[in-house]
Amino acid sequence: FRHIARHLGPYINLPDDTDVLHSEEELFEDLTSSRGSSRFLGLFSARGIRFGLKQFGILRALRQAGLPESRVLLDTRDPFRHRVRIVHPQGSQNLVSAEVVVRRGKLSLPPWVADMPPALEFLIVEWLLLQHPMKRFSRHRPQLPGQDFPGLGISRLIFELLYWTGRRLRVSGIVLVPNYLHTALFYGRQCLFLDPVRQGELYALSDLVKRRTRLDQLSWACAEGHLLRKPDNEPYLWVPAPMGMPVAQELKDFFHSPRYIRTLTESRRDFQVKIQPGYRKSYQRDWTAA
Repeated sequence: FRHIARHLGPYINLPDDTDVLHSEEELFEDLTSSRGSSRFLGLFSARGIRFGLKQFGILRALRQAGLPESRVLLDTRDPFRHRVRIVHPQGSQNLVSAEVVVRRGKLSLPPWVADMPPALEFLIVEWLLLQHPMKRFSRHRPQLPGQDFPGLGISRLIFELLYWTGRRLRVSGIVLVPNYLHTALFYGRQCLFLDPVRQGELYALSDLVKRRTRLDQLSWACAEGHLLRKPDNEPYLWVPAPMGMPVAQELKDFFHSPRYIRTLTESRRDFQVKIQPGYRKSYQRDWTAA
């Protein structure tokens, strides 16, 4: 991926038929105007994005999943939030397999590292959708909270693309906010909660899955109020919170700071939950949630 990213530079600015940006002054004016920018995040043309998706293997993965020919749609009308959507025309419909809405923004972190800036700049992912719109749920992949279709299984490629986009933009990291427990577990392969207490809880929940608690049962129990904290047996309510994937050294130093690691370790040790006895999520014949 490093090799691919290194050689993408000349291609991400491939001009579109409607692309009329020619200078840094025009780019700045376009980004700060109400009509938005024709470039994704002020840098990437639509053709350049499609070229990057091809080189990172994402379009090939979609073809291998059995989806029809892909179209990449770019929406930059909002000057602060840009959207990329991958659709697959079938008849009169456009089937959506992937969609991401991102913006640049700053977040303040606790000053646990010497010389930590008062705020770090991030690429913030406000919405991320990955789904196979032509696939059905199955016994091995039943419906999870928030899902309309099964996942695509390409999150690793997407996170690589986000990482190298962050490198190109020179931000400190990528930030995502998981709306569900299982989403946090998926994101947790690449990201950590900015709050070490939440990260310790996530590790403890991941330990439950490793001990053969089914992910779908754990996630549905949490979503429906049947995941109980020990010893008081109060429902554990999922509260969305930001997770970060480091791009620059300052965020890596934050996650490796003694204060972060100590707080995380204590949280993981003290956090204990159980699924309410007798609870079991049931499914219909097509493995959608009953």
